[in-house]
This record gives sequence, structure tokens and C-alpha cells, in this order.
Amino acid sequence: MNATKSPATVAALVIASALMVTAAFGIVGCSSSGHDHSSHSHGSAAAKPYPLTKCIVSDDAFDHGKLVVFVHNGQEIKLCCQDCRKDFDKDPAKYLSKLTSK
Repeated sequence: MNATKSPATVAALVIASALMVTAAFGIVGCSSSGHDHSSHSHGSAAAKPYPLTKCIVSDDAFDHGKLVVFVHNGQEIKLCCQDCRKDFDKDPAKYLSKLTSK
């Protein structure tokens, strides 16, 4: 039996391996809590819509900075800027309580 593989077979194995690794990172990587989900959707059940007309952190209108939209535990969140995202991530419960009081 010949133990050497043709270049085409080796290339196919490398490509297949790369695709499997990429798929694994796509599945496992997005499940981590430190991953920023503001730029994409996972296609799971629809999130509850954001009920406020202002930033949940600063109480400012959405007319300055770059709007940040993401889903946290099934709830859509809208923030007026990336700085507010940092504050939200430090203590989500503090800000999510504003949603239950509405």
C-alpha cells in the first residue's frame, strides 16, 4: 500500500479541516459571554423588542454617537454609544431593572 498522498488529496484534507475548525469556532465562540454580539444575529427565537425611546444607560436620545444594538438574555438592548456598552456590561441588572419598571 502506498503511504504517500497526492497533492490534490492533501489539499482537500487541509480545506476540509479548515472548514471544520471554522465551523467549530462559529458555534462555540459565540456562546462565550465575552463575545460582542452587537454586529450579528444568531437566528434563534426573536428577542423581546426594546421598549424605550432613549439609551437605557445614559437616558440620552439616540441622536449622538454610534447606536449600539444587541441582545442580552433574549432582550434587545439599544444604547446611544459604545461607552454606554462598557457601563452596561459592568452591571447589566442595574440597567435592565429600568425595563421592568416601565
